[in-house]
Amino acid sequence: MRIALLAPFGLRAKGTARARTLPLARALVRHGHTAAVFIPPYDSTEDAGQRWIDEGVEVINVSLPPGGQSAPWHWQLGWRLYQAALQWQPHVVHTFKPKGPSGLAATLIWTRRQDVRPRLVVDSDDWEGPGGWNDHPAAGYSEGQKRFFAWQERFGLSHADAWTVTSQCLAERATSFGARIEAMHVLHNGVETRSRAAGTDTPPSDLTAPPVREESEATPATVVLYTRFAGTRPDDVAAIWRRVRELEPGALLAIIGRGALGEERNLALLPGIEVRGWLPAEEIHAALRQAALAIAPWENTAANRARHSAKILELMASGVPVVATRVGEMPATLGETGVLVAPRDVEAFAQAIVDLLHDRPRPVELGAAASRRVREHFNWDVLAGVALAAYGTPSRRP
Repeated sequence: MRIALLAPFGLRAKGTARARTLPLARALVRHGHTAAVFIPPYDSTEDAGQRWIDEGVEVINVSLPPGGQSAPWHWQLGWRLYQAALQWQPHVVHTFKPKGPSGLAATLIWTRRQDVRPRLVVDSDDWEGPGGWNDHPAAGYSEGQKRFFAWQERFGLSHADAWTVTSQCLAERATSFGARIEAMHVLHNGVETRSRAAGTDTPPSDLTAPPVREESEATPATVVLYTRFAGTRPDDVAAIWRRVRELEPGALLAIIGRGALGEERNLALLPGIEVRGWLPAEEIHAALRQAALAIAPWENTAANRARHSAKILELMASGVPVVATRVGEMPATLGETGVLVAPRDVEAFAQAIVDLLHDRPRPVELGAAASRRVREHFNWDVLAGVALAAYGTPSRRP
């Protein structure tokens, strides 16, 4: 089967195309299908018009329209994405995000006569409209953009042959818009557990082994917050860490990442917090393997209830135990391999951190269980079966 996957943006700056669309396409190829990823590279203009092969997946960056990035410019880009995908003559078009150029392309595909269009599957990994990304300060959308994106989300999550969503929350949102529940498929985010070079299972030392600690009783315990602050309030982090330092004065918090609005800046001024910013991938993995544990103090918001975090999966795959708030898909993701705390309960969250720091065997056991859970439930070769069900095709494991 020929499957065209339409990315929402480029592979470089943001996560969905790099961490969701392309890994799924690679897995589909390993399942014996032909897959191509079509990209509207408005945020990675250096890739415009470029093509390459990535583990059997044809990656096609459409050319950009002339002129600056205005609303008509983005509409033209959506048209080009639509044309490029149909010229490839796919049996299935899987569009990622119902908004932006990929959402425009999905709308154009849906409006074709039923007997000439490919099967259309629409993917959603965020709450896009009112109460979600539309209202997030980092988005910076105009009122006109907010209204248009709200319409796109509603249309895309009600006009398709099938839908894939990252959470039960988004499944319920889509069905409230009119999506058919029998055509709804919860497709979580995942990790790749195969060697990209050899196409074989990745050695445990690379991904799934428990972390190797090089610490003594005198070494300060390091806790990691791996985030872009999309759903985490700096004030919550500060309150939790002040309480942790009262209970465990030597504890250190390493913040990997930064917020779009510089949310991490004030945290860097607090005792026991080091802001490392975004690091190269190899440095991130090295830091995670040396961490005692990680934290994810999410707010209980619509956007967080809709999310399924690739960063949480990365922490789990690296063998790092996670203390997190009980929000959205977090319980389904961590299972029994992490510690869950009610939202905004600073005392319970801080105590959970300190308890793990004092019980050194338990974090190692939780980390090992987390890496096994990712390998068994959240690797793309398993998740591809969910996508194939949405395509109306039985799964055939590679």
